[in-house]
Formats: sequence, C-alpha cells, structure tokens
Amino acid sequence: MSEKKESVRRPPRRMQLAAQNRSPVLLPEAADDAGPRVRVGVLALIWQSWAIFFSHLDIFLMLMWRPFALTAAVALGVVEALPHIGPGPAAMLFTVVGMSAIVPVVTAWHRMILLGADNPDARVTYRIGKPEWTYFRAAAALYGLGYVIGLAVNELYGPLLGGPVLWLVREGIDPAGLLSAWGPAAIQWGSVALILGFLVARFFLVLPAAAVGAPMSVSESASATRGNGLRLVAAYILASLPAAALTAVFAQPAAVLASAAPAEEMFLDLILAILPRILLYTIAVGILSLAFERLVGVPKRLRR
Repeated sequence: MSEKKESVRRPPRRMQLAAQNRSPVLLPEAADDAGPRVRVGVLALIWQSWAIFFSHLDIFLMLMWRPFALTAAVALGVVEALPHIGPGPAAMLFTVVGMSAIVPVVTAWHRMILLGADNPDARVTYRIGKPEWTYFRAAAALYGLGYVIGLAVNELYGPLLGGPVLWLVREGIDPAGLLSAWGPAAIQWGSVALILGFLVARFFLVLPAAAVGAPMSVSESASATRGNGLRLVAAYILASLPAAALTAVFAQPAAVLASAAPAEEMFLDLILAILPRILLYTIAVGILSLAFERLVGVPKRLRR
C-alpha cells in the first residue's frame, strides 16, 4: 500500500494545528519493546492546545451553554439549601455536579481534535452515550487515585520534604524571611504538582482513548508515554498557568459558601469560581489529545 494511503488524512483546514498528516505510532506489542520512541515537544503542545481553543471558540461556546446553565441552576440551589445542609456538603454537591456536567464537553473536545471538527464521526455535540460513561468512570478512578496520592504526599511532607527548609532557616539562611514564609508551602504544593502531573502524564491517555471509542489500559498508556513523562508534565503545568492564575483570583466554592456574603453575591462568586476551572480542564484536554495523536495515533476505522 502506498505511503499516501497509509498516512492519516488531513483534517479540516482550521484543525491543522491539532493533527498533522502522519502515520500513527502504534503501541508496542510488549511494554519492554526497545524500539525508537517519538518525543513530544513541550512548547509545541502548549501553543497548539491554546491555538485550538481560540480557533474553535465558537464550538466551545456551543458545547458549554448546557452545562453552564445546569451549573448556574445548581449554584442557585445550593445557595438556597445552604442553611439546611451546611457549606461543606453544599460545596461538594456544586463541584461534583458542575464537573460531571462538562464530561460531554470534554469528550466532544477530544473527538474534535483527534478526528476533525467537520468529521460526522467525531460527534462534536453535547451528548451522553457509552463513550461519556466510559470516560466518566476512568476519570473518576484516576482522579481518585490522584487524590489518595496527594493525601499521602501531604502526610509525608513534614518529615521528608520540610526538613531541609527548616534546617536552612535554623542555620540563618533565610533571605527576607522568604523560606520560613513560603518555603514549606512551595515544596509541599510543588511536590504534589510534580507527582500528580507525572500520574496524569503517564496514565491519562486512557481518557482520549475512551472519548474516541478506542479503549486503552493504564499499562498501555504508560508504555505509550515512556520517555515523555517529564515533557508532558512540563506541558501540563506551563499550559495551565494562565487558567491557574485566574483560578487563584477567585475564591474556592467552599470558601464562598462558608462566607457571610449575601445570597446574590454567593451565586455570582460560585459562577466565577467554576469558569477558570473549565478553561483549565479544556486546555489540559487539548494537551492530552495532542499527546495521544502523536504517541498512539488515531484508529484506522475512525480516520476519514
């Protein structure tokens, strides 16, 4: 078969940033396969993920109006129910419903990037089907694992990670009091970010695979990303900085609901709290999709 037929057909023009005309890199038959590996470019992934977001902003808004309306309704509901259930359960309910509502947006975004915005098989619409349920289960398992690991890192932080900082402070090496003020928190959150980032980098390719209906195991994801873990971690962190900065500006839902602000102000603050997180997840989804396209490839049955 000719090289032209073997290559992946070019997607629509405005999707050229998302997928180039190349043959897919198939997963090795065994995890210890020592064949040549594709190396992803950190800056290329970041640039392309943001470029895809801005060039397809119309699709993003089309996908988001339903979950946004649902999130607004839930925000109004938890504010009204706050005196009866308390801020903790109210914040949990708002976060779980809000994040669950965007799963169809995330799966559609994966398919748009990998299959093409104008490809009928991509189903770039807000829908709930088998891929969405598969994606939801896989994401819940992986994020649950990440939560447990994050707790473990926090517990180990004191004796294992905070020791060097405390030693430097005791020795008088603490310029302008920065180490004592910010050192422990920086090491703690930096360690959590690196460990969880590595978990995302190595195992989360199962999510775009689920979105396009090509199930992948965690071990296959780890095999496909071997040699690219640090590159993917760097891409996730750097690409997420603008959205993370916006997230830091607005209060967390739990803090909003625990405040003594009027109900109308709480409602607005809840909406403002969720929007940067949606942007953060959208950019991360772009990184995952682009990494999947480069390291695994789009299944032949789904190519146009």
